[in-house]
Amino acid sequence: MIRRSMLLCFFLISSITLPVQASAMNYVAIGDSLAAGQTPNREIGAGYADMIALALQPEVFSKQLSVPGYTVEQVIGQVDSEVGQKAIQSADLITISAGANDLLPLIQNDSNRGMLSFNAVTAAFSLNGVREDYALLLEKIETLNPDADVYAMGYYFPYPHVFDQHKPAVSRQLDVLNEIIEQEADKAGAVFVPVADRFGLDAAEYLPNPGDVHPNEAGYLEMANAFLDMYAPGMQLPASILEQLPEPVSLSELLKQREAADDEPEETSEVEETAAIQGCTKEEVYTAAR
Repeated sequence: MIRRSMLLCFFLISSITLPVQASAMNYVAIGDSLAAGQTPNREIGAGYADMIALALQPEVFSKQLSVPGYTVEQVIGQVDSEVGQKAIQSADLITISAGANDLLPLIQNDSNRGMLSFNAVTAAFSLNGVREDYALLLEKIETLNPDADVYAMGYYFPYPHVFDQHKPAVSRQLDVLNEIIEQEADKAGAVFVPVADRFGLDAAEYLPNPGDVHPNEAGYLEMANAFLDMYAPGMQLPASILEQLPEPVSLSELLKQREAADDEPEETSEVEETAAIQGCTKEEVYTAAR
């Protein structure tokens, strides 16, 4: 049973008794702040992984291996941990968001002046490291659980508010990152999930904070539906779910909740936990209109 002490990296849309239509699937989301569901306001909310869990209704859903700010190398460290190994070994479905934190810290975003700058040589060196680390990450997952379905999430262009002349060079760096992830996923037998085209270069409606690279809930919905396009073509989450999502929780509040939960005894109830939205059934996620 997953403990509530993992609240820092495990955000449940709501905790309920398993519905009848839930599948006997164990879904584990690993990676960075996008996998964790970080908002443009430094909170943790319902991200793409939570929405995927809503659509698929797995018996078990965990994003305890998703940590804001983690590079690919640090995600490998999560997978190598005792908790990480157990999570990967028990998973039927694994999604990965990793690589952006190897690149984006090298890009200077002057949100006040709408300008971007970076050192191309440093970026190229970092991207080469991403290739090596991503290959190792997928290798470790394959070793731990060769039967799991693994989906590698791509990245979007996160600077829609800058002047247009500053977009192409940085966009190309993100393209290279996505190409690396796709190539390594193909080699390892994983599935690459492209999301860049859903955002484009001007997705201010999904990225409302000029000083932050994280999407709002509508942006995460686009990512979740990009996954569903690959996993179950024809299955989409409707935009109406955005009206039913819970309020996000600040990182500081999650830390307090985790500390409080660490003092509680291990849960032993047989009642499982899953991600769901009250009033939204699995059948309602099948829609052609968002």
